[in-house]
Amino acid sequence: MYERIVDVAADAIITIDEAQEIVHFNRGAEHIFGYERSEVLGRNLECLLPEQFRATHAGYVTGFGQSSEAARLMGHRREVFGLRKDGTTFPAEASILKLDAPDGRRLYTALVRDVSDRKRLEMQQRFLADVSAALSRSLDYDATLESVVRLPVPALADACVLEVFDDAGRSVRVTFQRPDISEDSGRLTAATDVISLVARDQTVGTLSLLKLDSSVEFDRGDRVVAENFAARAALAIDNARLYHEAQRATQARDEVLGVVSHDLRNPLSAIAMCARVLVDNPPADANARRDLARTIHDSTAWMSRMIQDLLDVSAIEAGVLSIVCARTEIATVITRATGLFTRTAADRGVDLSMEVESGIPQVDADAERLVQAIANLVGNAVKFTPSGGTVCVSARARYDDIEITVDDTGRGIAEEDVPHVFDRYWHARGAAAGTGLGLAIAKGIVETHGGHIRVTSTPGAGSRFSILLPSSRVTA
Repeated sequence: MYERIVDVAADAIITIDEAQEIVHFNRGAEHIFGYERSEVLGRNLECLLPEQFRATHAGYVTGFGQSSEAARLMGHRREVFGLRKDGTTFPAEASILKLDAPDGRRLYTALVRDVSDRKRLEMQQRFLADVSAALSRSLDYDATLESVVRLPVPALADACVLEVFDDAGRSVRVTFQRPDISEDSGRLTAATDVISLVARDQTVGTLSLLKLDSSVEFDRGDRVVAENFAARAALAIDNARLYHEAQRATQARDEVLGVVSHDLRNPLSAIAMCARVLVDNPPADANARRDLARTIHDSTAWMSRMIQDLLDVSAIEAGVLSIVCARTEIATVITRATGLFTRTAADRGVDLSMEVESGIPQVDADAERLVQAIANLVGNAVKFTPSGGTVCVSARARYDDIEITVDDTGRGIAEEDVPHVFDRYWHARGAAAGTGLGLAIAKGIVETHGGHIRVTSTPGAGSRFSILLPSSRVTA
């Protein structure tokens, strides 16, 4: 009965003699080590031990045999490992006891338990704990993405690909792989596990884990750990994004406050000055009183334009800028936009002209918004063109599209500034006061119509702003 119990035990039970040759090998040992009993009986125990432990283990058994102890827990000072028939090693827990057999032989029986699963679980728990700590160190968005893509390597995979989506549906891809893998090795086509990153019931991206060896697949345990990691990663990315958006909102608030406190001060001061004169010491001359009233009127109009600019750029950023489209003559739009600056251009000594190609088809657009966008470009060109210079507004058919250009011979835009001209609150160096929203609003209006706007410039020789309205907006 005792032998049958030993034989069916799940743990490996192995008995050796004083020469350390195996004399008993139960079914549990067959399952754990991968050998049939007949393959190991009579062989030295070292066939079940990794090579680096064989010499010390033999001395350990000899020392135990000479001691007064009847049993001993192995591995209390160092980890114990076994060697399977296929050459793989595994962590183990082992106990050894000695017994003198009736025939006078001294036998040693070891009970060996494979603790690979337990060790793996402990490692996975440590990994997830380390992940939580690492992802909580920073709310910087880029740093968080870098951490997410690096942390799974090599604990979960040999390489990782992270793809995150922004609110507009655009994706950003970040990759990382073990340093010892060459990029052109072509080996990262093996086992792959792709997991969605979900936070607040929204998919923020995907995480792809890749293993080099196609024979090593992702098992259920790998999947559970990967999904736990993905949940933490998604939350970290979402928090970093929210923090980034909060920073942007704070910056936008500060920029608006800056505009209100700085740019509205001039017209407000002019109104206050004129009102004080009219109240305290009104001029006797009617024309002088009219000039003061006109200054007040112009200042209020200036303030109204600034406030409307702030409202428009907010609507553009929120994606709710309203446009009411109808069949529109481009020539009429350009004439109206150009006419707004005829007097200003003349006063500055700038030649303002327009050239509209004949036969241009109508466009399906909001005429008032197009006038606003083109006027912002024309006003900007006139402001930065010196006396004696020219500003030309033109329109022509370009295949099925319509291109509207504003060319000037002004001072141009520095190369490093070109990428920023359409940013909110951006001012060219040395520019006069203003909200810095005109070009941002023009871009928003054009893009709301499905078009594109771009700029080319040569410092000292002028700039060209081009609007391209797509064929879907052109009507016969």
